[in-house]
Amino acid sequence: MAKAAWVESLFSAFSQSAMMQRTSFLLRATFVLVATCLPAFASGSKPAPLAFAERIWGMQDGLPEQVVQAFAQTNDRYLWIGTTGGLLRFDGARFVLSDRENTPAFTDNNIFCLTVSRDNTLWIGSEGGGLIRYREGEFHSFSAADGLSNSFVRTIFEDHTGRIWVGTDNGLLRVNGDRLDRIDDTPEFPVIAVHAIYEDSLGGLWVGGSKLLRLAGGHVTEFHLEGKGSENRVKSLIETANHTVWAGTVSGLHRLIPAHNSNRFERVTQVHGTVRFLRQTSDGTLWIGTIGHGLFADRAEKFSQMTAPEKLPSNTILNLFEDVEKNIWVGTQAGMLRLSNSPVRTVALPDASDSDAETVYEDHDGGLWIAAANLFRLRDGNARPFNFSGVAGVRIRNLFRDHDGALWIGSEGRGVYRQVGQKLIHYTTESGLVNNFVRAFLQSRDGSIWIGTDEGVSRWKSDGFHSYQMKDGLCYFSTRSLLEDKDGNIWIGTDRGISRLRDGTFQSDGVTDALKSEKVWAIHQDSDGGLWFGTRTGGLYRWRSGKLNHFTTADGLASNSIYELVEDPHGTLWISGPNGISEVSRRELDELAEHRGRPLTLTLYGISEGLEALQMCGGEKPAGLLTSSGEVWFPSSKGPVRISIDQPKTSDRAPVLIDQVVADGVPMFPGHEISLGPETTKLELHYGVVLLRSQERVRFRYILEGFDKDWNEATADRVAHYTNLPAGRYRFRVAAFDMNNPEQIAETSLDFAQRPHFYRTAWFLTLCVFALAAIVWSVHRFRLGQLRARFQAVLSERNRLAREMHDTLIQGCVSVSALLEAHLSLGHGEADAKQDLMSCARMQLRTTIDEARQAVWNLRQPSPTAASLGPLLRKMTEEVTHEFGIPVECSVMGRAFDFEQETVHDLLM
Repeated sequence: MAKAAWVESLFSAFSQSAMMQRTSFLLRATFVLVATCLPAFASGSKPAPLAFAERIWGMQDGLPEQVVQAFAQTNDRYLWIGTTGGLLRFDGARFVLSDRENTPAFTDNNIFCLTVSRDNTLWIGSEGGGLIRYREGEFHSFSAADGLSNSFVRTIFEDHTGRIWVGTDNGLLRVNGDRLDRIDDTPEFPVIAVHAIYEDSLGGLWVGGSKLLRLAGGHVTEFHLEGKGSENRVKSLIETANHTVWAGTVSGLHRLIPAHNSNRFERVTQVHGTVRFLRQTSDGTLWIGTIGHGLFADRAEKFSQMTAPEKLPSNTILNLFEDVEKNIWVGTQAGMLRLSNSPVRTVALPDASDSDAETVYEDHDGGLWIAAANLFRLRDGNARPFNFSGVAGVRIRNLFRDHDGALWIGSEGRGVYRQVGQKLIHYTTESGLVNNFVRAFLQSRDGSIWIGTDEGVSRWKSDGFHSYQMKDGLCYFSTRSLLEDKDGNIWIGTDRGISRLRDGTFQSDGVTDALKSEKVWAIHQDSDGGLWFGTRTGGLYRWRSGKLNHFTTADGLASNSIYELVEDPHGTLWISGPNGISEVSRRELDELAEHRGRPLTLTLYGISEGLEALQMCGGEKPAGLLTSSGEVWFPSSKGPVRISIDQPKTSDRAPVLIDQVVADGVPMFPGHEISLGPETTKLELHYGVVLLRSQERVRFRYILEGFDKDWNEATADRVAHYTNLPAGRYRFRVAAFDMNNPEQIAETSLDFAQRPHFYRTAWFLTLCVFALAAIVWSVHRFRLGQLRARFQAVLSERNRLAREMHDTLIQGCVSVSALLEAHLSLGHGEADAKQDLMSCARMQLRTTIDEARQAVWNLRQPSPTAASLGPLLRKMTEEVTHEFGIPVECSVMGRAFDFEQETVHDLLM
């Protein structure tokens, strides 16, 4: 009873919330039922096929398993993909897998449903693994302890109030914080296995599964569908923009009958099989995915069907999702399909084993002639084989209708046919035609028909043919293109140069001289009189006002091989080549010719835009044209290609990201700033762009501020590599732009620091400086102490010597004085004694003088050193010889050896 009261209060709250959005439930319901009174399904007319470019992903492209069951997109534009092998995050080029191997919240890899709530939380329902919430980079799982009644989650839905509803194989639940509250299993709400939940425009909540119920106004209403047993089990629910409620069941598609107070559904007979999902895209198309019967599309009550293998990888369609870029993603039993709106469509030729189309030409009635292996006539979007009476078994290369209404038919080896009314005239070399292999037609202003062939050019007038070959001045015999300019010159492009014919004479100028070695396959004259020449390998040339300008891939062209040039009314040049079709503004090329270095805005159409083959055809003319209905057509190896020139181009700027940093093989996920250890030697920075449409035209460049001097052009792997970075702080910047708009650049950056080794840090160097200063100071103090000690020792020794010298002199003088006094005290009779005393005085005086000299010598010579006696004796003899004039010789015999200084001094003294 408590649970029933709680459910009743829940219904009451649900009803009050719904009443806040409408004035009267009954008045609104009456309006909706009247608005949904639509005509019965129209089945007599078949809608035009949907124009999409298709791209399929399988396990070989990165899917963990082939079965794709769910899609969702978060605010960062990442596409989340639920598969039987885990959850994928996709940026348009790379997959990141979360499964039970790397994510603890996953107990089963089978992801069945996905929903992103308005707070950007990703809700994940698994088949056996329960409910998982992903918020701010963290996964959180709900278990039975949190109120989960069953681990098989089939659907997750957010209502207009932001409440999350969860449908399982056993009950309907509502998220309440970190818990789940069960809604069914009450007297008012019976137990139900839930596979689909949807809220209608009146605020009623539809719940489908084992039953079909609607919760509104505090009441539960049950609806009954056709079928017995499990045939009426509901798999999907939706209310379309016209307020029609649809239910997909095991047995097919049902629609609520548009009648007042009706609670009956009627079966939609156009759809067969189990309807797994129902989605309405932004263009109003209702998509119906079935098990085994492909994908149905309902546009304005007209149904079309897509099946495998032509358009789908499998006829078992499990889900469909439209992203913010308007791409449509289809999950199937055999992979994932992306459908993108594209102005490009390749027209399949019926009953053609080889759809190779060589030329395409528009006739005066708007129909197109397509010359391929066979000839086709295309009217109202349908191509049908066409045979001319009298031209059976002839391979037709091209067609041309002249001003008089005659149809010219160029063949491969059978010459030219001219059809005038019912009359067919055949021209060959026997009629004067220069060659029977026709490549191009041209009608000049004088009415002449010019025919380019494999071996020259023929000019036809009513009086016959006149041919031009190399012997007549034609630069080369193999002709490829023809044009008459506004001045009446006939330009003839060949496989070796271009010729200009004026009044029947070939003339030379700057163009013919510059292009004499080029294969000129396309010639076009613009409205300003400029002439454009497309070459097979040399790029694009422009001749205007006597000046020739050259454009190549270095200037931004998609290829240097140009097969055809077509200009539309907007001044856009359409260029076909071996890598697809590109468009570029002629005005931009004119500006580039005057100001080199400007970025060129170029759109390249490839496989992702709808081309079934990149190889265009251009050997014969016309290899491209602008039709009267405003479409551009080119022949390709898979059939003619049609491009709508007025379809707007996407211009939104996709976010650039740095999604991973790998340091020495260890992944690091970018935060606000990364700090790398001093031992880091190899650094990888992985970058990309979140763009779910084709990324073929996206270009990247990057720079590491603090290391790189200029921007680097990115490689295909989108990884920047650096080794042995010096310690410091760096900023890695990466920019992306689309070739369609190179000036619209998206950029992001990442700051990181490379830490130095400890011996290169500032504190270590400072410590080393202080330590060195301390050592120097200590050495200085030690040396100073040594000097002071030595000086003190020398000073002490000299003081001692001075004292000794003083004592010696005083003692000697006293002795001499005593001897002299004794001498004076003797009389004249003691002459001998006086003489002895005088001799003693002289001896004493000489001894005192010698001792004084020795003391002075000792002061001058602080340390004894070795000296040689021989040089000193020689010097002495020289001085004696010089002073006294007596020749003295000094000779040293034997082996000389050194004496101490003091000994030498004594000997010499």
